[in-house]
Amino acid sequence: MRHKLVADVRGLLAATVTLAIAGVLAIVMLEAWNLPVTLILCLQEIIIVVVFATCTWLMYERGEKKLRLYSFEPAQHTMTSEIHALLSRLPDGAAYQQAIDAEQRPYTTGELEQIRSRVRAFSRAE
Repeated sequence: MRHKLVADVRGLLAATVTLAIAGVLAIVMLEAWNLPVTLILCLQEIIIVVVFATCTWLMYERGEKKLRLYSFEPAQHTMTSEIHALLSRLPDGAAYQQAIDAEQRPYTTGELEQIRSRVRAFSRAE
């Protein structure tokens, strides 16, 4: 699993670098065309924005989802209420909630997903 994950992230990195190089080449090649200067500048700006947005999407969004980095973000207040409600359905939920409260740290979004899956599994078992 780890090798597949590393290969996927390397692929995203390679795609990002390739796209960035292609964007730079496109910007440089626009200078060689016999077009008005204002049109060249407009096209260059469009290329820059598209390449930057795509590179950001590839590395941040896709990479974050593959690596599950979002799992470590603090849960929002509404999520915390949902976590408390879900924990009340689990037999060991109160002990887990007390342990988190004793650490004085917020719940994370990854914990919310784990608690949801445990509640679903527990509900099916009943």
